[in-house]
Amino acid sequence: MGTIRAIGTDIVDLDHFEGVVSHSRPGFVRHLFTQNEIDYCEKYKDRMASYAAIFAAKEAFLKALRTGLAPGLSWKDVEVLHERGGAPKVVAHRKCAELLGAGRAHVTLSHSRSAAHAVVVIEDDQ
Repeated sequence: MGTIRAIGTDIVDLDHFEGVVSHSRPGFVRHLFTQNEIDYCEKYKDRMASYAAIFAAKEAFLKALRTGLAPGLSWKDVEVLHERGGAPKVVAHRKCAELLGAGRAHVTLSHSRSAAHAVVVIEDDQ
């Protein structure tokens, strides 16, 4: 059984998020999301809610690492994938993987018509 190292949470207002995305430079979505995340979100009619939930998970993960988007980190250094049954999982790459070390990140996502929410728990083995 592991020990909880840290918890991070984030909530994203969907109207605000959609406004930021629609008024951003071309390629902004590709700056924030990996191709796997884009492919996942684009399958859904309400794709902006999926993008917002994944973005919230990335923010929550960086909060749990206690770094935020520090110099040397990229939004794509944390990836939110979905298992066959639909459960989300966090995959850390590059510098985020170094910071996570041997820890494991657990994530849960939720969204309503107005907001997306994520909670990340980082667990260490003991």
